[in-house]
Amino acid sequence: MTEILLLCILGVGIGGFYAILATGIVVGHKGSGLINLDQGALAMYPAYTFVTMRETGDMYFPWFDFFPGPIDIPYKLSLSSEGVGAFPAFLAGMAMSIILGIAVQVLIFGPLRNKPPISKIIGSLGALVYLTSLASYQFGSKSKFVDGILPEGTWNNPLGLGGGIEFSRLLMAIAALAIGGGLFLYYKRSKMGLCTRAIEDSEIGGTLLGYSVNRIATVNWLISTTITGLAGILALDFVTLTPTRYTLFVVPALGAALFGNLSSPWLATIGGILLGMFQSGAAGFTLKDWWPEWIPSEGLRQAIPLLVIIIIQFSKGYRLPVRGSRFADRQPTAPKPTRWKSLCFAITAFSLWILATGSSVTQGRLITSTIAAILMLSSVILIGYLGQLSLANLTFAGVAAYLSSRLAADGSIYGFSAFALEGPGFPSPLAMILGVLIAVAVGVLIAIPAVRIRGLQLAVVTLAGAVAITEMIMGNESLIGKGARSNLSVPPPRWFGADITVDPAISRDRPALIIFCCIWLLLSIFAVVGIRKGVTGRKFLAVRANEKAASSVGVNVASAKLLGFGIASALAGIAGVLTAYQQTVLQISTWDALSGIGNVSLLFLGGVGHIGGAMIGAALTPAGILSTTSSEGQILRTTASGALMIAIAIFRSDGLVSLADPIKARVRKSKASLKRENMDN
Repeated sequence: MTEILLLCILGVGIGGFYAILATGIVVGHKGSGLINLDQGALAMYPAYTFVTMRETGDMYFPWFDFFPGPIDIPYKLSLSSEGVGAFPAFLAGMAMSIILGIAVQVLIFGPLRNKPPISKIIGSLGALVYLTSLASYQFGSKSKFVDGILPEGTWNNPLGLGGGIEFSRLLMAIAALAIGGGLFLYYKRSKMGLCTRAIEDSEIGGTLLGYSVNRIATVNWLISTTITGLAGILALDFVTLTPTRYTLFVVPALGAALFGNLSSPWLATIGGILLGMFQSGAAGFTLKDWWPEWIPSEGLRQAIPLLVIIIIQFSKGYRLPVRGSRFADRQPTAPKPTRWKSLCFAITAFSLWILATGSSVTQGRLITSTIAAILMLSSVILIGYLGQLSLANLTFAGVAAYLSSRLAADGSIYGFSAFALEGPGFPSPLAMILGVLIAVAVGVLIAIPAVRIRGLQLAVVTLAGAVAITEMIMGNESLIGKGARSNLSVPPPRWFGADITVDPAISRDRPALIIFCCIWLLLSIFAVVGIRKGVTGRKFLAVRANEKAASSVGVNVASAKLLGFGIASALAGIAGVLTAYQQTVLQISTWDALSGIGNVSLLFLGGVGHIGGAMIGAALTPAGILSTTSSEGQILRTTASGALMIAIAIFRSDGLVSLADPIKARVRKSKASLKRENMDN
């Protein structure tokens, strides 16, 4: 027990980091009513600014030279050729936090204030994708181990428990408590803090009293990004710096922010520190002999924030503060598909053309886009029709991919794997069906909180679920088999005597897989069209528009939500198994939460409520039919897609598929006027 207590004390450092991030989320929510999902990225970018200033003396700005040719847009400032000291680097990092705070309010969340929840989540995800991809392009994606600004040293034998704890961890917790306590007094005593509370209680009432909503929101975002950037720099002494790792720290921070009811910085601070201590202490139990092997240490660590979020969300439900605005724009449209048969014909013709004339690389890109289209159709059902902001569909796909591979294995060594993959050796069709059914079960389990929550808060639950499920299932070697965390070879699939894939060492041409994936895409389109045109689709749209109104006319809202998650999980599971067939080797990084966010972001870019939007997003997917062979070019494309998502959220929530709508409207108007003229004549 002494070891567990010592581990709990060691957890105060990472808990302090969670606490400051959570406090930043609360402050941003108090000022604007938004739950910011890119809080981890807002800590990551100033931290990289500090590190690059120390190493090279360069200060990168949060944009890139997007104009080709002789016109160069400056994107970095070189202040020294050999690096600078810790204090100037710290000032540069804090200056970057202020720049990000102004940009977040002026360019993103300010224009989104009167938009529907789905547009706000698009904007928040766009900022996350943009900053994460930009950091990978400017700073690289390799892990960095650097010294921060906190003093070195160790407190030996703390409280008589043995061992030691670094001063940096203790000082991080102290800084978190100071920030949380200071903000508590700020909102209780200062004039701006009282104005913020007035706007938080009633935006309309605060406006009538003469308070400037935009000014209050800007001040709060500056506070939020400043303390978040400070947390990112302070955590460098004990946290590895990578774009992905820092960005996903938003998950435990969201749990702590919900502990504070999204309104109390002090409670969010306490929640963050306790969460860090609980994570660290719980991980100690996994070292015990009696601990079951099927619950891995990292999976347990990631499951704890999910459990906290679910318990708080499910217990409080609609009592969590949901900020309104004076006006609300309409949600993205979800029209009935009218030309889906032509779309199916075009997909078939294009696939046959690629099959006949395309190179092996082009065929591979077609397969990637076809599978991505199926996955995005699952989000069309769940987000576009039902209005449930789920970020876990790629995770459901991964569950089906890994478990179907395990179920199809028979103890042989597949591909280049060094390990035999044990399993019952089920036929590929049966293994696929069972894998998809398990994915449906996981999806419905994650959907249970959706019975009581919706909008941004549901996005928080599904994001936390994606992180936890990745470690608990896909990264669990006792469940999946040896190689689950690195490279898991997929048993060669055979359907009714036919080989679906070919060993990549023999040939890169895969005509059978192209035809197989194309058939599943056509079936998926047919299913989505049937749902949208049927009674189920009308129920989904009623729930999306107004849950209380839908319930009043006899729609079982809870059943509709669970059904929507089940259908979406099934489509995602099919896409996951097809991905396993394509890649032949599964890597856990393919299915992580950020990859899932990237997939959803491309759907938003195409049009979340349109089947055509899913096709556009699938064409733009990485390694898809419109992708580039350059890794640097692909990163820049992803960065640009994040910026486009923000623009889509603000100006055209229906996505790129709606760009032709004005032309169509003008053509219809011209036809109508010609018809009237002919009738008059």
